[in-house]
Amino acid sequence: MGETSQLLMTFILNALWQISAITAVALVCTKLLYRMPSRYSHAVWALALTACLLVPATTILLHGGETVDQAARTDAGHSDRLAEPGSEAIPVSLHSLIRPVSISPSILYALLWTFAALLLFRAIRIVWLGYQTWRVRYLAYVRPLPPSSAEIVERCVRSFSLSGISILCSAEASGPCTLGIRRPVLLLPERFFITGLVEDDIFSAVSHELAHVRRHDFFFNLLYEVAYIPLCFHPCAAFILSRIAQTRELACDEIAARMLPTAGQYARSLLHIAQSMFAEARSDLNYALGIFDTNTLEERIMNILKTNHAGGKRARVLRLAAVCLIGVVSLGLSAFSLRLTSTSNSADLEQFAGTWEAKYQGTTFFTLHLKLANGSLGGTCIHTDRLEWVDGDLIPTGNELTTDKILKASGSGKKLVLKIGDGNSSDGFALEFTLTAPDRAEAKVPVPSDSGSPPQKKPWHFLRIAQ
Repeated sequence: MGETSQLLMTFILNALWQISAITAVALVCTKLLYRMPSRYSHAVWALALTACLLVPATTILLHGGETVDQAARTDAGHSDRLAEPGSEAIPVSLHSLIRPVSISPSILYALLWTFAALLLFRAIRIVWLGYQTWRVRYLAYVRPLPPSSAEIVERCVRSFSLSGISILCSAEASGPCTLGIRRPVLLLPERFFITGLVEDDIFSAVSHELAHVRRHDFFFNLLYEVAYIPLCFHPCAAFILSRIAQTRELACDEIAARMLPTAGQYARSLLHIAQSMFAEARSDLNYALGIFDTNTLEERIMNILKTNHAGGKRARVLRLAAVCLIGVVSLGLSAFSLRLTSTSNSADLEQFAGTWEAKYQGTTFFTLHLKLANGSLGGTCIHTDRLEWVDGDLIPTGNELTTDKILKASGSGKKLVLKIGDGNSSDGFALEFTLTAPDRAEAKVPVPSDSGSPPQKKPWHFLRIAQ
């Protein structure tokens, strides 16, 4: 399995439990904000979605290179002792927070293909909805409103202190909706351009859509959809996205309701508009923000009729507590991670089987006997008992040979990482073994940057003498 595939699977494995934990924390935070304005809950869910994307990604950045680096750090002391027998090294790290997980290649590839299919589906869906949004905007046309309706719309626009908003008629829209980022457009269905509509209904619908414009919801909705793409495999991420949409509508309802004398008037208007829209039974499948996008009419009416207490100082304290709780939990989750250590494919390991020799000045100082059995690569290693750094090169200086075991072997493509040791102690060293030809290879001992030893400049050259 390649490095990119391994990073993707590490992202998926960590996201599975990290997103679930973040969702649970966000639920607790919204409970703290009960009876507070819905914009606070909306901010919590938006922050939760951001954390769901950043926490697994941060885990990859922090621990993505641990597979080779951890082996190098663990073995740094051993490499130094080959040159200086009396030296000691005590590595200090957070590796204990990383738990390795081994998954068979067949399951890995099945998960990767499923993940790729979901990503492709979401990408196609976004493109399709983008096309539908463009189509609705393209087919919209300028049409004068009746004088009474025009006066109501103008009053709404002045109430929100907005300018530069185009008002167009759309035969494709079943209800009022807004779209656009720099130059927002308010689309009204054709029935809004005839007389006989209730004044409160027009005022409520337009106020709700202008609240979307003032909050820049169209732009943020696109950001949330893009952020959701790599998380689309997780049910909790879908739940968070739905809560973002629902609390967005609740927040706009609360803004629009304040424009009318009483919240009850706005609630009655919602019911009238919903009855007229649902009678048409038309589905608006696009990215335009409509007044009934989330199909949560009952929740919205109950939210409007309840009394929301902003609470002044109490509101600020609760907001701060919610943000801090999500932030602290997110930072804590990023420190704990699952690291994928996949079971190597037999076909990948079979190409390394055989007896390999490396020589220095005509004398063999390193011999590898690699055997493939039951899908695992093992064997023995015969090498000189002493190595020294000379001008950045690791060369043999000992006269005696010692035999160690191949404790672990993981292959990916033409590269093989070996863990070599006697099996009776924690001492051991890593060897990066790379095929350069069918019977030729190069190898280096990985050295961490903070070990004090220079990196190995020239690799050892191996020749396969027996299959």
